Amino acid sequence: MASSPDMDQATVSALRKIGVNLTPHNKETVRHSDVLFLAVKPHIIPFILDEIGANIEDRHIVVSCAAGVTINSIEKKLTAFQPAPKVIRCMTNTPVVVREGVTVYATGTHAQVEDGRLVEQLMGSVGFCTEVEEDLIDAVTGLSGSGPAYAFTALDALADGGVK
Repeated sequence: MASSPDMDQATVSALRKIGVNLTPHNKETVRHSDVLFLAVKPHIIPFILDEIGANIEDRHIVVSCAAGVTINSIEKKLTAFQPAPKVIRCMTNTPVVVREGVTVYATGTHAQVEDGRLVEQLMGSVGFCTEVEEDLIDAVTGLSGSGPAYAFTALDALADGGVK
């Protein structure tokens, strides 16, 4: 299940076409899901956590894909609602859309080994996935996130040169 406040976005339409259940309500997604991927811009995370925090239960694993948002900041925010929130931080790159991506993740204070394994299994379905120390995620973000884009730019320039 996925939620989006803008149900007219192209990505929402693409999800609908492949059979994903959609809702404009984040709380509904929380009610019907065990693993919650927060795939939003970093400045949106506090608002999402305020909205869904009271609905987080022991069964939930909160996975943040927001660049630069630490596990500690998410745990601190959620602890107001849930005494031991299970938080995992991950970073992936765009080649996941063709199942050739790279994802790294770090587990929070209350996340169990099996929670990490579940995220590794889920993200492993779209490429390589491994656990790292959280302080390495930002470095991987720069390399893994930008690397494919730089390679594409170089290959595109070579292709243009070959045509001329």
